[in-house]
Amino acid sequence: MKTKSNLNFYLLSAMFILVLGSCTKDPETLIETVLVTETVTVTTTIPTTTPTTEKVGSGGISFIDDTQTWTNDRIWIMDGKIVVRKGATLNIEPGTIIKSQNGQGVDATALVIAPGGTINAAGTSDAPIIFTDIDDNIDYGDGIVSPNRVPTDTGKWGGIIILGNAVIGQDGGTDDIEGIASGYDWTTYGGNDNTDSSGTFTFVSIRHSGSQLAGGDEIQGLTLGGIGSGTTINDIEVVGSNDDGIEIFGGSVSITNIVIFAQRDDALDLDQAYRGTLTNAVVAMRSNSDTPFEIDGTEDGTGTITGAFTINNVTVYGDAAPESGKNNLGDWKKAATGLTNNVVYKNIDGLSIKGIDAATYNGQASAASTGNLNFNNFYFVTSGTLADIFAKTSVTDYADWAEVISEQPANTGADESTFSWTLWSSINN
Repeated sequence: MKTKSNLNFYLLSAMFILVLGSCTKDPETLIETVLVTETVTVTTTIPTTTPTTEKVGSGGISFIDDTQTWTNDRIWIMDGKIVVRKGATLNIEPGTIIKSQNGQGVDATALVIAPGGTINAAGTSDAPIIFTDIDDNIDYGDGIVSPNRVPTDTGKWGGIIILGNAVIGQDGGTDDIEGIASGYDWTTYGGNDNTDSSGTFTFVSIRHSGSQLAGGDEIQGLTLGGIGSGTTINDIEVVGSNDDGIEIFGGSVSITNIVIFAQRDDALDLDQAYRGTLTNAVVAMRSNSDTPFEIDGTEDGTGTITGAFTINNVTVYGDAAPESGKNNLGDWKKAATGLTNNVVYKNIDGLSIKGIDAATYNGQASAASTGNLNFNNFYFVTSGTLADIFAKTSVTDYADWAEVISEQPANTGADESTFSWTLWSSINN
């Protein structure tokens, strides 16, 4: 017989089985998603891509009429004549690389700072500014040396022209700069302000310039026309110019620390009664370089505008195998007036001075004076003789200020230690 407790047990077991059967029937998987939200304030700097190059100009003539800055985070490419007009300013950061399109003739690329315009290109010895041509593969990781160009590559673009309002020795007191189309107000230079400022131009290397324009004119590496003493120009290198290294037309600006390397024509060319001072220069000629110095006097027909230049502390290196008629040691031409002092010539066996103007020549002196062409402390490291060196001139008292030596005396010529930042120094030291 079954007791009450057994009956309860059976009833509970039946209920358990019933519930279990209902739970196992049609099983489901339940997934619960819990969304948690939070308010967060985040400041985000959106990254930008810096272009590897930036073009200025589109051929022809392009004007800068405001303040612009060319930065050292990209390579700048000039195309055509880039003209900084009166009242405008072009700033160029230290270390910036500027390349130029290779148009020839009237299409040659050039940077022109017009009278009243300003350039502030203040490189440093650690970060010089480089102007070169579009086919130069130099980049910011290369330092000062191009991976493909050599110093004798010339005439790949125009050059740099800075014009001002200082006095020039020219009829009427103004002139149009050579190598650029005339008839524009931005090509005319000269005036009466010898303290005029065109800005700052320091630690700059200008390379492979001097493309030929229509009419046979060429642009120098650096052309200065009517630049006043308020302008700062120091530590300049010109490499591989197809014409002159630096040509100066009148004005009173002074320049310290100059390297002219492998120019085709003249290294330092002075015209139109330039009255400033050039101090501490190295000229390293190539086989077809003409002269280290070509100096003319005033072109003022009245004779009232005169100027006396000063050149101090220069070392000139002749080429090891100069072409016939090349590597002349200097040409002081018609009406040249000023002083050339402390010049050392090396690698010059068989070479001679091209000319010294007899009308203004006034022998040895220690300072420049108006109307006189003077010399002092010339040293020729050569196996030749002074008579051979001066054979093409009418000068007879050269022994008063020149001598032939076997090696360079101390404290003569240029202080070459100041040029460690240059391409010339990198290649030759």
